[in-house]
Amino acid sequence: MKPQTTHPTVTAGSFQFSRLVNGRPEKRSNLVDAMQTDELKNATWMFVSPHDDDLCIGAGLLMQAAVQAGVEVQVVIVTDGCLGYCGSDQKDDIIEIRRQETLRSFAVLGISNSQVNFLGFPDGGLTRFIGRRPAAEGEPMFGSYTGLQNAFTHSLRELRPSRVFVPTKMDLHPDHQITHNELMISLFHASGKIWPELGDPLDVPKVHEMAVYCDFPSDPHLEIVGDAAAFEVKLQSIAAYESQLQIAELVQRIREDGPYEYIRDVEFRLYSPRRYRSLFSPQS
Repeated sequence: MKPQTTHPTVTAGSFQFSRLVNGRPEKRSNLVDAMQTDELKNATWMFVSPHDDDLCIGAGLLMQAAVQAGVEVQVVIVTDGCLGYCGSDQKDDIIEIRRQETLRSFAVLGISNSQVNFLGFPDGGLTRFIGRRPAAEGEPMFGSYTGLQNAFTHSLRELRPSRVFVPTKMDLHPDHQITHNELMISLFHASGKIWPELGDPLDVPKVHEMAVYCDFPSDPHLEIVGDAAAFEVKLQSIAAYESQLQIAELVQRIREDGPYEYIRDVEFRLYSPRRYRSLFSPQS
């Protein structure tokens, strides 16, 4: 049984939701209707972030709305921020600097330190951690293994989310692309019986994408619009990364774009020969 989480106190904003249905927008009265579910209170949503600041940019409004609705928001930060220094004086301490900025950023959104999970893979160095292999000394590990599939499978089985959110693989940064790809296959690892030392299998959660720097591969399905208070909270959470000297410019650009976020539902199409049988059947 999960311990009860105490959320930091934040200014409560309000939100409007619209969902595309057959290409037409339909207003939804609340997050429950917007997500097409019966209940959200006590549900767990897992937000996977290649870098520590990606989620507040792509889903800062959605995470606030989820916390308000009683969702247990769990954040998984994949990389350690080691390449994020903007001056030589930061280089030796940037990992800890970014970690503290991350905790402050999510506290602004109403997400406590205990809900922020750091995987500790090297910033900009995910290529060598594709898959799963025995860990070498000093590498991030769960059990005696390292690798993104190992870590994601462990996180999914430990946190047991009903929904998972991740930046779209269309983003140009290799860390974003690798995170997306490794998470997708890990969903199926986590639902199966392999690697039992990483926890018990779970039902495959619903998967959603957010846009951070590049467009979606196809149109999103959900629009979230925040009021002035919610939007200001999102901007404050981004501004918490003050070690990043370009952060003020980013905050201003997002302010100019307005209090809008978009989410795309991800559907898996598993192969079945039945889908193609009619293509080769004689026409009557």
